[in-house]
Amino acid sequence: MKSVFAGFLALTLLTACATPNLPPGQASLKLHQPLVIPADSASVRLQYGRVVAFNAVQEQDPFCIFVINTVSEREQTVQPGTFAVTSITRTVEPVATLPAYPEFQVMRASMGNGSGGGRPTLLYYKTLFRLHDATQPVRALHCMSNQMASGSPFLRHLTPAEIRQALGPLFTLELPI
Repeated sequence: MKSVFAGFLALTLLTACATPNLPPGQASLKLHQPLVIPADSASVRLQYGRVVAFNAVQEQDPFCIFVINTVSEREQTVQPGTFAVTSITRTVEPVATLPAYPEFQVMRASMGNGSGGGRPTLLYYKTLFRLHDATQPVRALHCMSNQMASGSPFLRHLTPAEIRQALGPLFTLELPI
């Protein structure tokens, strides 16, 4: 089992690619209406163009997680605005959470000898957009889907169109491509 995990760790490190420090104005994420972050959280999940509950995400379909800098005991509202995308990173991870953020519970992928033959049952090709705004505590937008659930033999990152579909009318994602 250790060798399988080591293989996935190596795959993650080898497939991670980044565009660090994008020039200003190259990419942006525009929020069109106020977005409420629930109490005791620093994120919301977005799928099919709307906010969905943590446990209601259909992980086989594209979804995004919008993250701010702080967890609060009260709801927090992010106001409409345009946020600079400062970097874009892609990773492959056999876990369902964002380990850099303590408010997320870790859900480990199955590495057993069940029907998956030792492969993980969850495999996320994640695209991370680091965000910056001088007036609001925005942090990141993570977009992904569980590639093991799709049944497709071609594992891949989401396309810009799939990311925009997950965001729907709440956000506009502008990329340099």
